[in-house]
Amino acid sequence: MKTKNILIYSALILGGLLLGYLFFGGSSEPQTLEEHISETHTNEEGEIVYTCSMHPQIRENEPGNCPICGMELIPAGDSESGALENEYTLTMTNAAVKLAEIQTSLVEYGDAVHTFTLPGKVVENQNNVSSVTAHFPGRIRDLYVDYEGTFVQEGQKMASVYSPQLIAAQQELLETVKYKEQNPRLYEAAKQKLRLWEFPESTINAIERSGEIMTELDFFSPVSGYVSEVAISREEHVMEGGLMYRVVNLSSVWVDFQAFESNVANIEEGDNVQFSVEAFPGQQFEAEVIYVDPFLNNDSRSVTIRTRIENPRSMLKPGMLARANIRSEVSEGEALLVPRSAVMWTGKRSIVYVQVRGTDTPTFEAREVEIGQRAGEYYVVESGLQQGELVVTNGTFKIDSAAQLNDKLSMMNREPGAGANRSAHDHGGMEMDISGDSEDMDHTEHQTMQLMSADSDTTHKSVHQHSTHLDKLVENYLKMKTALTQDNLDQALIHFQAFAKEVRTSSEMNKHEEHAQKHAVHHHAMLEAVSKAEKASDIKSFRSAFKKISAELITALENQGYEGSLFKQYCPMYEVGSSWISDSEEIKNPFYGSRMHNCGETVEQL
Repeated sequence: MKTKNILIYSALILGGLLLGYLFFGGSSEPQTLEEHISETHTNEEGEIVYTCSMHPQIRENEPGNCPICGMELIPAGDSESGALENEYTLTMTNAAVKLAEIQTSLVEYGDAVHTFTLPGKVVENQNNVSSVTAHFPGRIRDLYVDYEGTFVQEGQKMASVYSPQLIAAQQELLETVKYKEQNPRLYEAAKQKLRLWEFPESTINAIERSGEIMTELDFFSPVSGYVSEVAISREEHVMEGGLMYRVVNLSSVWVDFQAFESNVANIEEGDNVQFSVEAFPGQQFEAEVIYVDPFLNNDSRSVTIRTRIENPRSMLKPGMLARANIRSEVSEGEALLVPRSAVMWTGKRSIVYVQVRGTDTPTFEAREVEIGQRAGEYYVVESGLQQGELVVTNGTFKIDSAAQLNDKLSMMNREPGAGANRSAHDHGGMEMDISGDSEDMDHTEHQTMQLMSADSDTTHKSVHQHSTHLDKLVENYLKMKTALTQDNLDQALIHFQAFAKEVRTSSEMNKHEEHAQKHAVHHHAMLEAVSKAEKASDIKSFRSAFKKISAELITALENQGYEGSLFKQYCPMYEVGSSWISDSEEIKNPFYGSRMHNCGETVEQL
């Protein structure tokens, strides 16, 4: 028994030694942190090289902070030395890619279909609206239809009128009856006068037979429909041509939709539109486009699309809000598509960042591409990309900022390598020892280098300032919007003051910076909107100014881009259509507040 235990213990010890050898004994990897750094993070002279995870062009021989972003420098790896570098590509470390939350998507062929939503409202078919007017002056004696919404049949009695002219006309008829054999033309003229006043033929014959004058005349509905307006009251005097009633036949109605500029080209007269209303969830209605407004509404930047639909059971009622989903084919057959979030839009020729395959470290190439029409969340690619390439869809602005700082091709720098965007620390990254070569450099060259560095630092600072200003504008705008949804003018004004301060600060910056001049027109329009809001005396006038502020901020976000998640929302009822920005898809209307809190819908994500 004792011998058996010894054998067991011996076997366990030998097994442990064998496992230890397998895991540790045969490894040629460095055993300590110092050895690991020495092996993987040193240059040819054996010196440790430090870099920035966000700006890998930084190379320092000692630890410290990045001169660009202030992040702590980390040891650089050997794999970075073989990365592809030129004025069109940017290399980042794996840590930087993770920190910037870079995501990519494939460029591939697909159906180029643009699906978009149109807000609308059910309105009366103006061809089915009839007015009941007074054909002679008189006084209303009785109303048989005295409230709006009453359904009347064609020929139904609506009101009775007393009129001295009516009595005189009947007397003329009775006089001409006596001499109708001798003067039939005069007799017919007297009858025709009553007919023109819409006397029924039966009433005229009854007067002629009885020889009695009617002191009151009844008015009858000319059509069947619903009374939409009652313009008279009992004992009220009416003049000839005065409106008494308005009657609407709802057997067919119009549904007016508001289409933004970018969607107008996809809609034509004769198209069929499917839409829904909140009153009948899940039910789809189909209407025909009968009219496309030839004029653009300058306030809402939209065009009215009018559709007509039969409404036999009067299910659709004027005033109901409608929502249409339009599906339009941008091109015939399949097209090469790039995700919309990948495109840094600068016009027809825009910038896309393509991930370079086959490199040891993440490398991205700035590519000028020619884009066509929008197809939902994609753009049609006309040139510049090929099927199967990977494009950056998240973190594009971060990559573009890094490219701008490194004087590479970017959205704002179309002439890379010119040195306009190279900052002072880049000279240290270049293989130059300024301290050692200072004796060989004359004073003028040294001053020139300093001026170039200072100018570049100013450019980088201004780009960052513009981004910061836009963030602050959005932040104060959203707070202002929230206060208006709660009908709180005092809070809205507090946040408006901060918003106005940022607008004026940004406007001053535009006066002195060349790269910001293209946004000067929008800043001028925003200043006008801010001035209008400052003159507002109550919440009603402030909301009207807020509409203009919203429109200009939407334009700025669409032109300059924004890294956050914002939604463009639309209310078709406020001032013939108004848009605003929200950080949530939930509708909270700032123009109506508590009166119509949920009026409107989300149009698109900015």
